[in-house]
Amino acid sequence: MARTSLSPRTPARQCGAALLVFMLIFFLASMSWLLSQTDALQSRARADQTTAAALAQAREALIGRAAADKERPGSLPCPDFDDDGEATNGSCSVTVGRLPWKTLDLPDLRDGEGNRLWYALASELRDNGLVQINPTSTLNLSLDGTANIAAIVFSAGPPLAGQNERPSNDLDDYLDGANQDGNTAYVSGPTSPTFNDKTISISHDQLFSIVNRRILGQLNVGLEKYYNAPANTNLYPEDGADLKTKLDPHLDIGIKTMLDANGWYAITSYTPAPNRKSASLAITVPPAITPAITCTIAPEQKPVCIQP
Repeated sequence: MARTSLSPRTPARQCGAALLVFMLIFFLASMSWLLSQTDALQSRARADQTTAAALAQAREALIGRAAADKERPGSLPCPDFDDDGEATNGSCSVTVGRLPWKTLDLPDLRDGEGNRLWYALASELRDNGLVQINPTSTLNLSLDGTANIAAIVFSAGPPLAGQNERPSNDLDDYLDGANQDGNTAYVSGPTSPTFNDKTISISHDQLFSIVNRRILGQLNVGLEKYYNAPANTNLYPEDGADLKTKLDPHLDIGIKTMLDANGWYAITSYTPAPNRKSASLAITVPPAITPAITCTIAPEQKPVCIQP
């Protein structure tokens, strides 16, 4: 019987098979690298989203706290200097530290790297009772050269070269570059191998646009009580009347003290309608500081506030 001889593979066929194996390995390695890069980008995006949400929540809490303060609307708490979440009591001579999240009734806010947030405030807004707080205040804090900043919240990001002592209460272990020196001029970038802080700020106007509405609301309560007092026969005060004299008998002692101590009557204008059945109140300060807010009021109606 004749036998069929199976000849060995030729060198060309062997090289082709090797090339296919090489291409398969290269493809798998490329896909692995691509997937790892995609995972890294997605992880970075999630971290950035967490950071942005934490910064925004902190900003809103600071504005809300400033507007709601009973004695000094517009004031801000001292930073937390020992990482217990509480604002440090006292004169707050140092105005940068960690965000006092417990004082602000916030959860334990963290950025995308797991760090607690840092915070700087304008010294003119310290809640220490030593200065008047109202929209005429010019603030000494700045961010990227923009002046009149009320507060800045920082995310420190991952540690950079030389920041080897975390966790600590040392500013230098968290903030970078010009943000480490503790003065009143801060920066938000650019991101580099030596700078990765992220920031969100509150300007003077952003803060007082909310605070002013709170003050006008308090004054409106006094005007409504004046209007409804039997002796006033359902009329608002006459034009040119001293608003403080007219409203003091109708305001709680705490509200009266707050308005007097912070000079709010001096920057409030009052104009009644000719029939004194409605009136308007306005917080008027120099336009370079903040636009005026005007609230028009009428009996048993919510005031309608307009800010140009």
